[in-house]
Amino acid sequence: MPITPTAPDERRALGFGLLGYGFMGRAHSNALHTIRYMFWPSAARPELVAIAGRSPAGVAEAATRYGYASYTTDWHDLVSDPRVEVFDNVTIDAAHVEPTLAAIAAGKHVICEKPLASNAADALRLYEAATRAGVKHLVCFNYRFFPAVRLAWELVQGGELGELRQARFRYSQEWRSDPSSALPSAAGVLAIIACHAVDQARFLCGEITSVQAAISSPVTTPDRLYRDGPVDQDDVVAMVARFDSGLMATIDASLVSPGRRNHLAWELNGSKASVAWSLEDPNVLRVYRRDGGRTSGFTEVIVCEADHPLVGPWWPSGHVLGWEHGHANMLAHFIDAVAAHKDVAPYGATFLDGLRAAQVTEAVVESAGTGGVVEVAKAPPVVRTGPE
Repeated sequence: MPITPTAPDERRALGFGLLGYGFMGRAHSNALHTIRYMFWPSAARPELVAIAGRSPAGVAEAATRYGYASYTTDWHDLVSDPRVEVFDNVTIDAAHVEPTLAAIAAGKHVICEKPLASNAADALRLYEAATRAGVKHLVCFNYRFFPAVRLAWELVQGGELGELRQARFRYSQEWRSDPSSALPSAAGVLAIIACHAVDQARFLCGEITSVQAAISSPVTTPDRLYRDGPVDQDDVVAMVARFDSGLMATIDASLVSPGRRNHLAWELNGSKASVAWSLEDPNVLRVYRRDGGRTSGFTEVIVCEADHPLVGPWWPSGHVLGWEHGHANMLAHFIDAVAAHKDVAPYGATFLDGLRAAQVTEAVVESAGTGGVVEVAKAPPVVRTGPE
């Protein structure tokens, strides 16, 4: 048989414009490339249209490295480009609000890294704007898209744990531990990792209605800087959270935990069963069922089988996934929601989830200041006026 030209990919091309080219820009670009050939067939394929960043040399190099058709140093160019259907904002926290609002106003579907905004008022602006415009919207709480996490969600939703009685969530890293070392970010524990723990708690257990919290800064003093600028002082946060079901949970996060590079972990205890998971062993869900008899105990379930959630596009039985697969699963879900006119929720975190995380964070800060229990603000209803 002679060499035959390859048939063209006839799937709908969904144009992506990416703002930011650092760590998260690399993660999202890797996921978009992977989605094109691993999620097959699909309603659409991502097309890497343009990337924006502040440094002319840096963004030019990123465009070549990551495979974007064009680049710019002005994010307004992404917003005005008719080829860009999805505006993906992975730049610094301070630039989440204005560019994303502009993209919504231009009718783009929008993705935004966490935290959605630095305060609940701005998060509410984004949520209201996206909802009224009828565009799809996603906050990048990527840990929802690990197979073990989704399986735990399905077990909870299916009643297999029974009544939830207690839960524990933690997220620990070490990179602020040495007061003499350079900081990779100005963000403190609340903005950079505690919001992930809060979202995992909400995703698995329901709405948080009140918190009692403490915040400490054992390492980061006011004279510690990031690129000659001030940094958030919060190194450690601990909270007791109450949920709408009456469940009580503890949630803590730390940037000063030596040996913990990226330790997100939780355990849920129900009347029938318990489940536990750790990002340091991401493919394993530990399950305990009370009816196990004399050999009962926690069973390690390797969540890499064809009948497990989110595993289908990937590898044969027992071939484990890595951190980057969470982003691929998340962005593939969003692409499908756009192309097939499906809801992003409940699996994906919408701007409502970003708002709720911001509202919990503000309640935590207030509680840490007063020492008392603080009710979490309720998200006001928004009337949809767009075609979403």
